[in-house]
Amino acid sequence: MAKLARLAGTACQGMLMIEARIAARTLVAVLAAAALSACDTKKETGPDEAAPQDVPQVATPVVPAVVDPAAARPLESFTGMDADSDGVVSSAEYAKAAQTMFRLTDADRDGSVTVAEMDATERAVQGSNATQSAVPSSEKTIAMSDSDGDGELTLAEYVGGSNGLFAKMDANADARLDRAEWDAGHALSAGGATPPAR
Repeated sequence: MAKLARLAGTACQGMLMIEARIAARTLVAVLAAAALSACDTKKETGPDEAAPQDVPQVATPVVPAVVDPAAARPLESFTGMDADSDGVVSSAEYAKAAQTMFRLTDADRDGSVTVAEMDATERAVQGSNATQSAVPSSEKTIAMSDSDGDGELTLAEYVGGSNGLFAKMDANADARLDRAEWDAGHALSAGGATPPAR
């Protein structure tokens, strides 16, 4: 009799375990169904789309430097690049100026700067001083940063070259150019050299 009671108890425990598994699976299925039914087809990855009348047809264009040279002139000077007027040009200020200069130089808006565009921008910005400029030739400038060798600079190549020049001019490696570092870096460029690497 004791043996029969033990077998019955074991059978009951087995049945309870099976029922518990079934209940757990049922609970998981019910929760999953509830979660899915709460979802709708609405986009959940960001803000709702703007109504078509609220979306501008095109971005505000940047006038090329050959049309408005005055827009580019501040980006050629220490004071013009020092956006927060704290007496130093940070790497962020330098990179932002490079991006803006790229957009001003890319006159045909094809996403690359050619020798002709760079020459035209320099003539427009420098005026009669263009031939006496302290900047290396457009061909040399492009060749120094043209990683794919196509004779043009993309925005990434342009900013990369600019960042490389910044790093060479930043003599104390503090990610900021003071006036002395700026002047020394540009004096070397005037002689056709680039500042020494640190």
